[in-house]
Amino acid sequence: MIGIHPIHRKMALITWMSMNQKGKLNLDEVAIQMLKPLLKQNLMMIQRLDELKSLSYQAYLAGETDWHKDIRSRIEALEKDLFEV
Repeated sequence: MIGIHPIHRKMALITWMSMNQKGKLNLDEVAIQMLKPLLKQNLMMIQRLDELKSLSYQAYLAGETDWHKDIRSRIEALEKDLFEV
């Protein structure tokens, strides 16, 4: 089953509400203001996950198994929270 993060679901809803009957997207100022915090949250979530994955790789290369396991558990916790099933 594929999960969808609540942020992405909200962005999809705003996009759907901003489309006309012909499917053309018309983002007015209200929609843009609603999207801005969601886009920022999405960016922060992706950046944090990428940082942890990079650290995990560095810990693996350095042979730091305890550090690697700690980072991997943080990644798994974040990834579990990423999806709404």
